Amino acid sequence: MMTSGNLASFINTHNIRRHHKIHAGRELRAAVCRAQPSSTDISNRAVDEYSVCTSTSDSESGCVRYEISTARQYVDREEFGEHGAAFLSGNYYPVVQEVTASCSCNERKAVDDNPSMRVVGTIPNDFPLGRYAYVGPNPKFPVEHYKRWGQGPGQHDFGLGVGWHHWFEGDGMIYATDFCAGEKVRYRNRFIRTTSWQRETKHGARIFRPLMNADGPTFLANALANFMQSGTFMKQSANTALLHFSGRTYALQDTCPPWELDAETLDTISASTFDGKLPWYVPFTAHPKILSWTGELVFFGFNPVSPPHCTVGTLTPQGEVSSVNPLWSLPFVGSIFMHDFCVTEHFTIIFEGSMDIKPFRQILGIHPLQYNECKRARFGVLNRGARSNDVSWFNCSCAQMVYHFINAWEDKNAKGEQLIVIVGVREDGFFHEAMRPNGSSAWVQQAVRSGDKIPRVHEWKINLVTGEVAEEYLFHMPVETPRINDKFVGMRNRYAYAGRILLSELETSTQLKFDAIVKIDLHERKTKVYEHGPNRYGMEAQFVARPGSEEEDDGWLIMYVHDESNMSADYQGCTQCVILDARNLEAGPVASISLPERVPYGAHCMWRADMIRPGETFKGAAHDTDVVAVDAKINPQNRPKLFAFTDSQKGELLDATARGISRLALGLFVHGWSPRIAFDDVSRYAFVRGAGLRLQELNGLEKARARQSNAEKMSDGLSIPTLELYDIEDDASCRLVREILNILDVAYVCKPCSQYLSTYRSELELLRGVPTGSEQIPYLHDTRDERVKKIGPDAIIQYLYNEYLDGEKPSFLVSLVGWFSKASARTNKTSGFTGSSTVLEQPLIFWAYEASPFCAVVRKALYELGLPHVVLPCARGSIRRDALYKRVGAFQVPFLEDPNTGVSLFESSDIVDYLERMYADHEPNR
Repeated sequence: MMTSGNLASFINTHNIRRHHKIHAGRELRAAVCRAQPSSTDISNRAVDEYSVCTSTSDSESGCVRYEISTARQYVDREEFGEHGAAFLSGNYYPVVQEVTASCSCNERKAVDDNPSMRVVGTIPNDFPLGRYAYVGPNPKFPVEHYKRWGQGPGQHDFGLGVGWHHWFEGDGMIYATDFCAGEKVRYRNRFIRTTSWQRETKHGARIFRPLMNADGPTFLANALANFMQSGTFMKQSANTALLHFSGRTYALQDTCPPWELDAETLDTISASTFDGKLPWYVPFTAHPKILSWTGELVFFGFNPVSPPHCTVGTLTPQGEVSSVNPLWSLPFVGSIFMHDFCVTEHFTIIFEGSMDIKPFRQILGIHPLQYNECKRARFGVLNRGARSNDVSWFNCSCAQMVYHFINAWEDKNAKGEQLIVIVGVREDGFFHEAMRPNGSSAWVQQAVRSGDKIPRVHEWKINLVTGEVAEEYLFHMPVETPRINDKFVGMRNRYAYAGRILLSELETSTQLKFDAIVKIDLHERKTKVYEHGPNRYGMEAQFVARPGSEEEDDGWLIMYVHDESNMSADYQGCTQCVILDARNLEAGPVASISLPERVPYGAHCMWRADMIRPGETFKGAAHDTDVVAVDAKINPQNRPKLFAFTDSQKGELLDATARGISRLALGLFVHGWSPRIAFDDVSRYAFVRGAGLRLQELNGLEKARARQSNAEKMSDGLSIPTLELYDIEDDASCRLVREILNILDVAYVCKPCSQYLSTYRSELELLRGVPTGSEQIPYLHDTRDERVKKIGPDAIIQYLYNEYLDGEKPSFLVSLVGWFSKASARTNKTSGFTGSSTVLEQPLIFWAYEASPFCAVVRKALYELGLPHVVLPCARGSIRRDALYKRVGAFQVPFLEDPNTGVSLFESSDIVDYLERMYADHEPNR
């Protein structure tokens, strides 16, 4: 067991040794830094960064400012406080721009690399496709706004006490590096636009008064002022951690609901209540746990303001709330600060440490949140399989605090008694004191000398039979932000990975920095260390498993590392995304990616597998799919009009409307359509908007279709669909298939097979190898697999539901309309077109939905002309409503794009006239 003297000796030895060790991988690090522009000329740097800030659609939702985010050395401690000055200086200085940039690792495309984003070394061939994302506080206003409250712009002090900026209260920003198909790496960073962010941005200055570092007398006044101005006591920053679950991405903070982000673009969507099932009084932990053996997610909510102060709950693998268990407590008595918890196969374990919140302390002029040396820490154990929601409590030996647990699992001792083994980083109030507004450096110096409260790996063994808790420190080394192979959450594991704290930096500047990454062997009680090098500091590491691996440490660690070698006012140092072999950590990075923008030191990270090509590897994945050669944004030749039509269209519109009614408007809504009220976002489509709100339309599509949706979002153009449909426009069975494609929101290439045309009927004959007759249509071909060739509505619909709705059965409405379809005959009405002899280089693009009579008029003309076209369904709840809105600045269908001529048109009459003039060989008989 370690003693305080041993720890102090270890720390002194470490601080001397780290400045003299020869670091593995020095050449690689130097090469990465050389990839950064060497000039300190601001104008040159601005041009370099502007060149990589591509104007893609995912960067249009906010104000992207192409200016340098220089990192200052230090701001004045008198004006900002000791803590505020430390966490607004160096690489804690905020970045102001949102960047989208990419580079290619493919030698054939290397000439297109951005000069300030480059890969040095080799990304392993079997490194999986996916995203590494990191989040942390990043204040959005200039630093003068974060002086002592009352001295910043637009601030008024009550005169009751002093309030200082705290790092935890900064706005959230996410920094993501994507490993894409075609050996491409993409970087983007985005502010998390919570309600608090939007309110303050609109106001132009800070609204939320500081709470974490407010003096006792002013804490309550600040909290009440926040509530009066914004409706909440605390600022929602979503700056602490990230979660990707059930196809959705969330930014997390202990004291607010999860904020959903677009899973690809990182645009902020809204606060999530999981379809209204998460109670309003339940915040969502920053450290939820996913059970690999069931796919469920376990969470807790810590509410510091009102009871219940702690609530435990579960989400199904589909992302639905399945249980909520409030642990009620008395109001006004106080609560326990909670940040992390544990799970095992059968149990959920909450931790009540010694950081408590007591409102009465304000009467004494003391901040209500304190580390209470008199409060004994304890664990609460809940049996997830039991009917009772009772919690069994087990007391620790003394006052303790843990911000982050490593893991927990079930075991038995020699007597066969049931144990729960918990491993975490015990720190006993260290960070609470180290982040005081003033006087923290002196406190840290004393703590380092005594060795009592330094964050170290600790083990607890709870005996469920006797109620005893056995404890011991496992390692001397000061560490934090521990991570494991996430597949082993709740199961016995061997390895953990953590950042080594540079205590000498905390003693002087009070900045938290990790000078090394540590691999911890819990079985053999050994560690392996990779030091980042002089003036280089790492952020939280994420373990990424090798595809198909079975061993716990078979994979890589990925993390951001910042080089502070040149952090002058006119240069910002450089940040790299670093990949290390988890089995050979000491060898250093196998690849480093220099980034176009500095990544400030933040909080937590995540890895998300590629949503389109899960399981594929960086050099094994196919290149991006073919795309229609159209611009990302276009200017149509006309503007949409509401319910506009010509006199000659009245008959066709009435026929189409009657047909739609007879088919019960099938295809009007995407599967699982549901509306909800959300905060307005003018960059997104809304059926109704007003008073700062909009009607948001959601769908219930499953994983396969969700992956395709994200593929469409990521594409620089419009992807050619893999489905090819040979059908007849006025055939009831063909119409049923098209309606199902609308319900599933699946795009397809239509190849009309009118009885008057031979082009695609001949192609179909060659494709099938048998003579073509009416009984062979509809016919569906999936180009991803030559074996997928489906004939007739039943076979096609079954395939579509299996492929895009995870095997769900068609609804009663679909079955009913299908029965009527089989009994219906074709109308065989035509407008007189005899077809087009023009061979198109690229298919037309038709934005529509089957139930619209206006779209039916255009569709009829396309079929009679025999023109191949990509159908992009836009039923209610479709993601394409957003896409078209962003593309042209409005949403209305039908909308036709002709990539062969560059023409794009709204309005069915204008579209039909265009098709007639451009492609008809003979005038229609009207």
